Amino acid sequence: MKFLHLIKDEKFPDSAYEFFEAVAPGQNTFLLDGKSAPIRHLKKVKPARVSKYAFWSPKFIRSLEQYDAIILHSLYAFSLEVLARLSDRVPVVWIGMGYDYYDLLTTNPSDLLKPETLAFQGPITSKLTKTPKQLIKGIVHRGLHPNAKHKRKLVQKIDLFAPVLQSEYFLVKDAVGAKQFPEYVRWNYGKIADLVDGKLGNIGITGKNILIGNSANPTNNQLDIFRILAKTGIPADSKLIVPLSYGNPAYREKVIEEGQRLFGDQFEPVTEFMDLDEYIELLSTCSSVIMNHLRQQGAGNLFITLFLGAKVYLDTANPLYAEFEDMGLTVSPMEALLNEAEALNQCLQPSVIARQQEAIRRSRGRAAFEGYTENLIAEIIRVKGEKAA
Repeated sequence: MKFLHLIKDEKFPDSAYEFFEAVAPGQNTFLLDGKSAPIRHLKKVKPARVSKYAFWSPKFIRSLEQYDAIILHSLYAFSLEVLARLSDRVPVVWIGMGYDYYDLLTTNPSDLLKPETLAFQGPITSKLTKTPKQLIKGIVHRGLHPNAKHKRKLVQKIDLFAPVLQSEYFLVKDAVGAKQFPEYVRWNYGKIADLVDGKLGNIGITGKNILIGNSANPTNNQLDIFRILAKTGIPADSKLIVPLSYGNPAYREKVIEEGQRLFGDQFEPVTEFMDLDEYIELLSTCSSVIMNHLRQQGAGNLFITLFLGAKVYLDTANPLYAEFEDMGLTVSPMEALLNEAEALNQCLQPSVIARQQEAIRRSRGRAAFEGYTENLIAEIIRVKGEKAA
């Protein structure tokens, strides 16, 4: 069979390449739109490259019919335009990232922001603050990508949908409210398989630092966490590790400014991308993890730190909170921070860590991810047969 993967230059497709090639070697083509920009994040994937406006070519669209399935690694501008023009005869799989379907769940992005973050972020998103150049760029982009506004309708052309969490599948389905909606299939990126299977060694928590958030996206609500920690205080031998390597530049600068003002030398922003092994080593210095999202985000960070043995704090509105509880993993609500300042640099008990590692190993080891990939391909074959009937 022949599978075409539409990808962006980011950290996840390498994991997809690894598992699809393990299960279906030589049957995968990875396609990256944009011919000139240097590749920054892809290490294992050697993608075929096309113009970022290739979807305007009928010849290019017809060429996609040679594939047994088109696998969309997130719904982004290019993949939406391809989807809009693609023949219904070709099976389509949507691997959801989270950020690419939360706009379907919330009509107002501000609903995902807490007060301190909203107070800063509100003016930034206002059209009144955009320069004429930014406004013109937006108009041109919308003209070249006319189908972005039809996202809800285009989702109905998809056959299989693999969101990060199964619970999110039902949320998106209800939000779209269409009679025709893709079927659920379980699949996700297996970036932590080597850690879970012990191939990186016997790694555990080695420090007393505190991890806050996973990016410079305002939905991390770091500013609100800073206010809480400034009141309760943080242990003198701890640092605040705050990943900010991607996201909103203006918000990143605000987080750095506030972090340095409130915590001085104990604040340590991470502004450069790191290799996964190096990043895991950094995470292992954190005995506490605070993710203040109202949506599912940073799941990879959380599975890594839970496996290592960190104490994790989540908002109970975050779908990951219920997911982790269902798996038998130990998580604490954000409210607990008000009463547990002294526990911020204390690891979980060894017996708890061992139980969590076993639970994560069952669903996040290499064998599990290869099984999910085999099942996904089986579902593609079924759908293809139904379309041909």
